[in-house]
Amino acid sequence: MKTFLDEQFSELEQELKMTNKSKSLLRNKVLQNTVIIKKRDLKNNRVWQYNTITVILIATVIIFLATQSLDTLRHTTNKVSYGNEIFEPSEVKMKDKVVVQDYIEFTIQSNELGEIIYPSNLGVAPITPMYMFNGNKGEIWLDILVTVRNTSSTELSEAGDFMDIKIIYDDREEFSSFTRFERVGESKFTSLNNSIIKPLQTRVVHFLTSVPASIEKDGKPLKAIITANGENYEYVIR
Repeated sequence: MKTFLDEQFSELEQELKMTNKSKSLLRNKVLQNTVIIKKRDLKNNRVWQYNTITVILIATVIIFLATQSLDTLRHTTNKVSYGNEIFEPSEVKMKDKVVVQDYIEFTIQSNELGEIIYPSNLGVAPITPMYMFNGNKGEIWLDILVTVRNTSSTELSEAGDFMDIKIIYDDREEFSSFTRFERVGESKFTSLNNSIIKPLQTRVVHFLTSVPASIEKDGKPLKAIITANGENYEYVIR
């Protein structure tokens, strides 16, 4: 049987020590890599969370801005531009009684398109019918019939533009109107444009606008912008 010398034992011992050291180094290396991987995973998880939060914040801001834009659009849509002025009129409908404080009360009774406009049936009909004929070629009347009550302490004059109506067609074209009063208590037009409305008196007034005849049947948007004592109102005809 072969025996080991002391020198051989010594060498073997050294080899074993080296081997144990290598194992220890290897184990430490593995542990270090494990810690690095865990740290990397934790870092990646934090990055993912950060990116997710960022995306949510951006989406929230976009939704908020879009909502604000829609509100602004709705608000702007209600505004009307006339000349150099932009204002937001109050909506009125036929048969609504509109009160302009300490000035007038008015009610839109009807609207009519036609070449000939007759007085209303709100008073006593005359023996001989009267009418307003539009002699402009290719044009007809747009008649907005309004009853107006003077609630101020002074007379209101037709010549003083106590009330104004502008017609807006297809949201682009604008037409001016003029007034024609009916005689007090009669379904008959006055002959002169100098009518007055006394305090607490109610008068029947036609706001007449000459417009192209094609407007009658084309179905495009048609509305009236009414101004009285600085207040603005919108009456949608169609």
